[in-house]
Amino acid sequence: MKNRQVPHSIATSILSGTKWYVGMRWCVRGLTIISSAVLARLLLPEDFGLVAVAMVILGLVALIFDFGVTWALIQNKNATKAHFDTAWTLRLLQALAVGLALYLSSPWIAAAYGDARLELVCQILSAATIVRGLENIGIVRFQIEMNFSADFRYHVSVKLISTLVTVAFALYFRNYMALVVSSVAAGLLEVLFSYIFSRYRPKVSLEKFGEIWGFSQWILARNIAKYISTQGDLVVLAGLASPTALGFYKWGVELSSMTVSEVQQPFSRALTPGLALIQDDHSRLISGYLRALSMMGLIAVPVSLGLGAVAEEVVPLFLGGGDKWLPVVPLLQALVLFAMFGALYGISGTLLTVTGHVKFTAYVYWIQAALTLLSLYPAFLLYELVGVAWARVFIGLSMFIVVSCMVIKICRVQARKILDAVWRPVIAGFSMTGALAYVSSNLNLDSAPLLLAKIFMGAIVYVLVIGLGWVVSGMPKSAEVELLSIVFRRKS
Repeated sequence: MKNRQVPHSIATSILSGTKWYVGMRWCVRGLTIISSAVLARLLLPEDFGLVAVAMVILGLVALIFDFGVTWALIQNKNATKAHFDTAWTLRLLQALAVGLALYLSSPWIAAAYGDARLELVCQILSAATIVRGLENIGIVRFQIEMNFSADFRYHVSVKLISTLVTVAFALYFRNYMALVVSSVAAGLLEVLFSYIFSRYRPKVSLEKFGEIWGFSQWILARNIAKYISTQGDLVVLAGLASPTALGFYKWGVELSSMTVSEVQQPFSRALTPGLALIQDDHSRLISGYLRALSMMGLIAVPVSLGLGAVAEEVVPLFLGGGDKWLPVVPLLQALVLFAMFGALYGISGTLLTVTGHVKFTAYVYWIQAALTLLSLYPAFLLYELVGVAWARVFIGLSMFIVVSCMVIKICRVQARKILDAVWRPVIAGFSMTGALAYVSSNLNLDSAPLLLAKIFMGAIVYVLVIGLGWVVSGMPKSAEVELLSIVFRRKS
């Protein structure tokens, strides 16, 4: 394999990749919204809660064997076929180990949670895990080589067909089995399409195990902590709350991250290989990081806070079922703040990873894991589900501060520049939230017209406050200017 070339403009490449990935994520999310809306009307909260328990356990077992091979390939500018073959072999071995462990432990899992249905659920999910282990490692090259259009076609094709399959299973089963069986079908589709879209043909090899493990051991440590910190709330609730309550909370998490992740994940996916290519040029690297952080704040803050402000209208409209899903509303209003903080410090985590400071990202997630384990149980005992949601908000804010401090110290970034990148979106976002609260209390409208009015008013307030902050800052060449230039270029 040839070495990767550095594009003339990393920023242009990242923005181009982000557009492809945003398109991909929104196509995928649009299909997910359709299937979710159907499933929410056909299934009960208990069904989602039951499968959530099994998925939490599957995620924990998977992380024990996760070698982070994708990251090892992306950060290695000189990866050869032997590296790819070794990565594919390690991932296959991981899938076999996880699947076997889940299958063998399924009777104990069902007994531990007092629900006999979990045994069959875990056994089916173990098969889905093994199937996914056969996925072609060649699709990673789409991201490494910044072949964004190919990555787009692959993921959207898989999601389109798997969505149709999921809806079909939901109409047939009308219970939790639809979610379980569709997981196996989705795994089969991912494997099939990975070999259709990529000509790469992996073979069993451990030739580069030493090199990959030298990097991946810290990814493994980080991922275990990341699992605890991101899924710890579900682990706690799986043992304390009923499946119905867990179903409510699961939807709060899903909806809170739904819109933010559709911007943050594609942006990070395009950002990672871009920053990796310029990791030896410190000034360009930090400049790219700050521009990425500013752009993320400009989009993630209003999207997350805006979703929380319209939660009372969105939840019944999206999930349906009359009052069946109303307990999700207060959870969503809190969890959007956690999603916002996560999107912001995720950019800083990417910088630490591509610069080779993977062990520090592991430290970060272990700090977050500790905060999660210490806070969620007492939060549930005091305030139940809402307490857990607000504990997550506290954790998110704490982690933004911790990760920013690490970037300042390790990557030599000035604290003032990080603050400059985020203060305008944050002030504008909370100003928008206040304005929407005023609209809700003073306009006597039905749900749909009120939702439209709040969206319109929120957009106006956010843009006005952002513009005012930009003027007060001396009209710098910032993310606001870049977005405007992109818009006007398209119109011209």
